[in-house]
Amino acid sequence: MAYRRVGVVLPMAVILMLALAGCLGKDKALQPTETSAQAAQHVDALWDEAIAQLPSGVAAERDVTLDSVPCDAPTDGGPAGRIFVERRAQLVAPASGAWSVTEALPILSEFWLQNDYKVITDDNRNGDLYRFGVQAADGYRLLLRTFDRGERYDVYLTVSSPCVWEFGTPDPQ
Repeated sequence: MAYRRVGVVLPMAVILMLALAGCLGKDKALQPTETSAQAAQHVDALWDEAIAQLPSGVAAERDVTLDSVPCDAPTDGGPAGRIFVERRAQLVAPASGAWSVTEALPILSEFWLQNDYKVITDDNRNGDLYRFGVQAADGYRLLLRTFDRGERYDVYLTVSSPCVWEFGTPDPQ
């Protein structure tokens, strides 16, 4: 009778140990992420949301979309081999002149704060550059940079994804 209990308990213990070892041995950093295509869609949606807060007629010039930037020094402590998606452009005020591009900062910062974005950058560097950056709960970042050029201001909006695996997993299959 004692042999029967050992015969049942021992295999159950081995199964439990293997299952536990599998869970504990899995590197959290190697977990699936969004794909780069999904990250690009999310970046575009956040971009459109930000632009929608500004007066109509605001244009984006020198628009650059980067679909595969290496996460060389990821801030999340994760593994190498991942990428991030980024979109950035200079914001240009409507030709009417009724609105200054510098008004983008108070409009967007207020919108982001009301929508529970976390402030990650709020600084003035060298007197001619002001940066205000936020991060959404899902790790996406938005940054507004204002350059004082003396006779005019240049304002740039950047939206970037967190580090993701290009195909959603470290292994492209």
